[in-house]
Formats: sequence, C-alpha cells, structure tokens
Amino acid sequence: MLFLQRADFSRCSKIVREKLQGKNIVVKDVELKRITEDIMNFSYAKGGDYSREIIDSFADTYIEHGLYKKYLG
Repeated sequence: MLFLQRADFSRCSKIVREKLQGKNIVVKDVELKRITEDIMNFSYAKGGDYSREIIDSFADTYIEHGLYKKYLG
C-alpha cells in the first residue's frame, strides 16, 4: 500500500468491520487490521482506489469467498 494515508486505513477499516458484522463475523482488532490491509492491497493491485464503493465491493467478494478465515485465530 504505497500511497496509504492513515485516514484511508481508518475509513476502510470501519467499512470492513461493518461488512463482517453484517455477516455475524466477529474479529479481533489485529485480525481486522490484517483483513483490511488485504482488501486494500487487492484494491490497489487492481487499480482501484479506497473509496467506499470500491472497498464495499472488494470486501463483499473477500467475505463471500471466505478469504478472511486465514487470519482468524
């Protein structure tokens, strides 16, 4: 995440937490941080930005495919 701003991470983290909670998935803060970083890296790699719409979309797909499970303790 070469061009990451602290505000971007905070906003994206809130979006990801909302998405996970919407699916009744509870994660610890450290797990949320890793999941958010992963989703933001996908967005960056695909040429997307960190807007709510883009992060929403990537988070939906990420959760749907269970990719978050690798970070659960």
